[in-house]
Amino acid sequence: MVPDNRGDDTVLEEEFQDVLSTVPLTERDALIIAMYEDGLSTYEISEELELNRHTISKVLKENRIETRTIADYHKLKHSDIEELFNKGKTKHEIAKELGLTYYTVRKVLEDRGLILNKKDRETVAISRYIQMKNKGYDNEYIAIFLDISEKQLNKLIRNSGVNVSSVRNRTKNIEVLPEIILQKLRGLTNRQIALKYRIDLVLVREILYEFGLSQKQF
Repeated sequence: MVPDNRGDDTVLEEEFQDVLSTVPLTERDALIIAMYEDGLSTYEISEELELNRHTISKVLKENRIETRTIADYHKLKHSDIEELFNKGKTKHEIAKELGLTYYTVRKVLEDRGLILNKKDRETVAISRYIQMKNKGYDNEYIAIFLDISEKQLNKLIRNSGVNVSSVRNRTKNIEVLPEIILQKLRGLTNRQIALKYRIDLVLVREILYEFGLSQKQF
């Protein structure tokens, strides 16, 4: 018999991993693994699921998922994703066609500037919230419209850094607040936005300043 020189700690670790392999994955852990295997980094997964990066790494290690180097990410079908998106395919359709997760497709499109990233989406959501509040809708209805819970809506407002009351006062007579924010995020200048929507330039600057999208020049 060949002697086992691995040491007690190594043997115990392998036995522990064997036991873990028989334990069913939780829904969270299964999602983490699926997202990682589809190309997202531990950082991207932690941001998407709002979990600590160490938690992500621990789940991968416990399930014997081999981690990647930076070079491995170049193997993803980024060009294929962009090509299909430009042909009019939805993110879900692209994910299905390329055998990727929705999260991977969305991240690639965000990185290439083809869709809004998470921070920008939240900024637009705040603008929609303000406009709907100005129209008299309550938070319950707005949350349903934004497809989030009231708790998530309250957290979004709290963490946005936007002075909601101030913006509401400035935009009572403006029907295109979300469009103004979107156009700014897409690269239009303050002057172009003012001309496009026939709004005073100073007011445009004031609104965008509240959203952190313009310097204070008034």
